[in-house]
Amino acid sequence: MRKKLGLSGKLVLMILFSALASAVFLVGMQVVLNKALWLYFDQPETQQKAVEKQVQELQSYIDRRGLSSRDIDKLDDWSVRNGSTMFIIYDRSRMLYSSYPLVAPVYEGRENVTETVPAERWLPMYSLTFSDKEATAMFYYNGVDAYYGKGCEILLLVSFALFPLFFFLSSRKIIRYILLLSGEIQAMEGGDLDHAITIQGDDELALLATSLDGLRLTLRQQQAEEAQAAAKVKSLITEMSHDLRTPLTTLLLYTEILRHHKYETEAQQDEYLAKIDGKARQIKQLSDNLFEYALVTRDTVVQLDAPARFSQIFEEPLAEMVEMLQQRGFACALELGSEDVLLTVRAQYIRRILDNIGSNLIKYADPARPIEVRFLRQEGRAGLVLRNHVLPAPPAVESTKVGLTSIETMMDKMHADCKIEQENEQFTMTLLFPVE
Repeated sequence: MRKKLGLSGKLVLMILFSALASAVFLVGMQVVLNKALWLYFDQPETQQKAVEKQVQELQSYIDRRGLSSRDIDKLDDWSVRNGSTMFIIYDRSRMLYSSYPLVAPVYEGRENVTETVPAERWLPMYSLTFSDKEATAMFYYNGVDAYYGKGCEILLLVSFALFPLFFFLSSRKIIRYILLLSGEIQAMEGGDLDHAITIQGDDELALLATSLDGLRLTLRQQQAEEAQAAAKVKSLITEMSHDLRTPLTTLLLYTEILRHHKYETEAQQDEYLAKIDGKARQIKQLSDNLFEYALVTRDTVVQLDAPARFSQIFEEPLAEMVEMLQQRGFACALELGSEDVLLTVRAQYIRRILDNIGSNLIKYADPARPIEVRFLRQEGRAGLVLRNHVLPAPPAVESTKVGLTSIETMMDKMHADCKIEQENEQFTMTLLFPVE
């Protein structure tokens, strides 16, 4: 399997590519420079002008130092500094000086030695004036050699300057991606959580983009949940206000009747008192439900109890609920089986949930039909299924369903599932908890 190349590996490749591109540029331009210099100095007019310039510079050197033909060896300094210029100086037919390494000059004291004129005698002759005499000289100027070295130095500097340019060009894609991520992060900071983070490649930047997109989705989900919770609270407050207003209005009406003695018999008075008591209990139940919901929603982070067996968790609160229902005339059919799984819950929430379920069953379940309670295990979860038949006629008091909302909230805080179904007259609630 091909190993993925990380960001550091890509940067190393970019550096190598930039160095190679700079080297190719240097070599290529050296070839071009060499060819151009040869073409330029291959022209006779150009070569002649260059040689004449060298003759003038050598004559100026002789004049400045007042050299005579006896000081001819002092021309070595100029010859070394102008290595691209080769020349031979003659006094008539006698060679006085030669910058050619293979041609030996004839100095004073060797007048009786006969020297032959070298093969380069076909080169044009130029006059050089010394302090004591005038001599002739042949010059050859290698312009390619003179300018090629300087040109290569300049090209080397240019290739070094091009290295960061090549690196920038090769890293444009990464730079553009970083700028894109920067813009998308700024959009996230501004509150735009709907625009997905762009994920390109499989390097560290792509992993960072994946993490940022996961963070974006989490924040968006949190915002949606907060908005949903706020809407639920607003709806609950509206419904509770309406449900409190109705019994309060009736309660005030009956107290007004009793205050002004607008009843005929004591039996009618007792009837009004009973209605006042019923409305007061209804208001108390509404306030209890609201208080229960406030307690549940207040706990943002819930500390669950240590893992415990199913029987240990549900035996006591379930027995209390069944006893309360039986006292109210309900029949309960329990099928809990023998499987005793290990669950992690909050015992306080379990009691509240079963208390709420018991209260709802007393108010809305049909006492003529049995209430079924059975154990259920399903896909790594286990819990209870409670099924009952609702009353044929709806109760006089309309429900705000605060109790069901509290149950769902407590189950969610325990990372458990609460499923509510109603088909015709049959009402089913399923409570499933993660199995350890």
